[in-house]
Amino acid sequence: MTEESAVKVCVRVRPLIARKNQRFILVLFHSNGNVNTNLSLLTDRVFAADETTSQLYNDIAKPLVVSTVEGYNGTIFAYGQTSSGKTFTMMGTSRTLGVIPQAVEDVFQTIKNFPKKEFLLRVSYMEIYNETVTDLLVDSWKRKPLEVREQINVG
Repeated sequence: MTEESAVKVCVRVRPLIARKNQRFILVLFHSNGNVNTNLSLLTDRVFAADETTSQLYNDIAKPLVVSTVEGYNGTIFAYGQTSSGKTFTMMGTSRTLGVIPQAVEDVFQTIKNFPKKEFLLRVSYMEIYNETVTDLLVDSWKRKPLEVREQINVG
């Protein structure tokens, strides 16, 4: 292992709350004490810890869900450190619905609102963990890693 690959990085984002299309600075603190502030990102939205899953769903996911009912493809992707709240945000609890249950509810409510229109739903529910892709719609005892292909026809 080289010295460079052994460097541990801690990330701090400033400001913690970014408005739409606001640029913010990503500050990297290396274990050797060096600081790199040369990186910046353009965000759609960064949510603070005190904001609810419903706020996140209404601001980010609901417009995407509505557009899928209009025929567009959509992806909701949760990314973050282990134990950072991804599963809670996506699944929720029996009292606090997560993004996925709210999205499913909205899709079927929208379909119900258009009784004369025909809909075809295709849904994928996957987990990417330790570079392994798993289909979460398959029974857990049958589950095996999915094959990742770079090109549809070649493999």
